[in-house]
Amino acid sequence: MESSIEVMAGVSFLVVGLSHLFRPRVWAQFFIDLRERGEVASFHVALMHLPLGALIVAFHNVWRGAGLALTLVGWAYVLKSLVYFVWPRHGLRALARVSVERAWEFAAGGVALAAYGGFLLYTAWRG
Repeated sequence: MESSIEVMAGVSFLVVGLSHLFRPRVWAQFFIDLRERGEVASFHVALMHLPLGALIVAFHNVWRGAGLALTLVGWAYVLKSLVYFVWPRHGLRALARVSVERAWEFAAGGVALAAYGGFLLYTAWRG
């Protein structure tokens, strides 16, 4: 089951990371538009992170080696969702940083996310 979660997370991170890399302005505009919805925006962000985080936490309880990083990412996603659900104004403060002029930050994050996704796929399929 652990390797299946690594493949799922790897595919998810690779696709989203490449999207961040190649379409950073669209991501910036997406979050700007979302931010205009007020506190509901925090719920949307939480709902984007909770399913993957919960799956990782439930089925990838690895506390050693390379698998440790994915387990920590899963817990970070769950914690982020909790914070954004319980304290939505905190989420709005985070969304306030987003601007089209700073869209390059999505591209930079996309490089890291796609690289990590590729690494997860490589290690999962290598066996």
